[in-house]
Amino acid sequence: MHRYQWNTSLEARLQQATERMSQLRQATLPAAAVQSVRHWFRVHHTYHSNAIEGNRLTLPETRAVLEDGITIQGKSLKDHLEAVNLAQALDFIESLAKAETPLGEQDVRAIHTLVLRGIEPENAGAYRHINVRISGTEHIPPDALHVPERMREFGAWLASDKPEHPIVVSAIAHAWFETIHPFVDGNGRTGRLLANLLLMRQGYPAMVLRVQERARYYAALDTSHSGDLTPMVELTLDCVEQSLTEYERAAREAFEVQEPAIEYLAQRLGAPKETKAPPEFVRWKLAIEELHGAVRHMAEQISAQLSQPASEIELMVSDLPSIHHSLWRLASSQSISLFRCQGRTQVGRVMASLDAYPALEPWWTSKMPYLRLNIRDEPRGSPERFFAAMPDEHLFTVLYAKDASRPELAPEFLPPSLVLPSGVTLKEKVSAQQIAVDIWRHLVENYLT
Repeated sequence: MHRYQWNTSLEARLQQATERMSQLRQATLPAAAVQSVRHWFRVHHTYHSNAIEGNRLTLPETRAVLEDGITIQGKSLKDHLEAVNLAQALDFIESLAKAETPLGEQDVRAIHTLVLRGIEPENAGAYRHINVRISGTEHIPPDALHVPERMREFGAWLASDKPEHPIVVSAIAHAWFETIHPFVDGNGRTGRLLANLLLMRQGYPAMVLRVQERARYYAALDTSHSGDLTPMVELTLDCVEQSLTEYERAAREAFEVQEPAIEYLAQRLGAPKETKAPPEFVRWKLAIEELHGAVRHMAEQISAQLSQPASEIELMVSDLPSIHHSLWRLASSQSISLFRCQGRTQVGRVMASLDAYPALEPWWTSKMPYLRLNIRDEPRGSPERFFAAMPDEHLFTVLYAKDASRPELAPEFLPPSLVLPSGVTLKEKVSAQQIAVDIWRHLVENYLT
């Protein structure tokens, strides 16, 4: 039903956005983290979308108006109303995004009504009765007499099933609506809201089109009037990728910083004084449990995507023993097995264990027991792999070693020197998730395929 075309070379980036979105959905962000990003978007979209149209409120002033209801001295009532209206229109499209009913022409008019409420009440939600020109472009919007018919066609497309990628659908809606330019004023803000609504309906994060991109934005719209949507899709992709980065940052903070800290602090507060364990033990225990969970989760996710039956391929991670203070003390003086990773395919088998060892080597800055990956029957000359790790708050200090089975790397033979042995490299601030990826990548690529 639409007339737009775009460069197929964008398919790879569109697929990458899909994969990033899929990973975020699997992360199940805490409600507080989602609310934080939503609040960030609400303020930034309101500021930038209004600034594109000439609103004089700065970003801090926009935040003050929305959060505190403050009136900014020297700024017009219209500037204030535009901020409040646009934020409330964002709340409205969030409700439309969650609704199961098809979108249509009336939804577009309802959005526009909120955008111009109290500013131009006679034009709010009403199609224009005059012909208009768009400054800076040769495109002439349709005659006012044809606007209702063009909007009915647009509304029918909104309500239809759309085979295109959600980011492309958003770009189509944005360009198509601006080509019609159905209202006297507020078309730009309404078009950007509509583009976000279509993204949100498909589970994608809303985007912020920044005022710094205004020239590029207008050029993309100008090109789209001829049917070439490529610049508009590229711009939409860039903005969506920025929003994905914000959500990914929130996910990292939630799962790598906040959750371990919450559990640790709850442990500290909940432990009876007479049996309270040292804080070093609590950090070590939480790190071991997080690493075990990451390694097991990785095995489960790989298995879930296999097309072969379970009888042909098997990845297993054993249970973790109860991590108590006495086990920690024991691991400070001798090696202890914590859990095993096993793999079996038609090509091969592998058995590996994560064991705890006393931290006797001088390069460990902490003297807590460190973790070491031991692989049964590992051949000499094996490639570099994850070798050992020391918990470091919620992350790890990690050693990677080439030919990790050679005798001189056995704990009892490691030299009492500050210099790492040949073929061993040290990395800091490594997450449990990265270690899990490194372990399974080595086992699969070198033993099971």
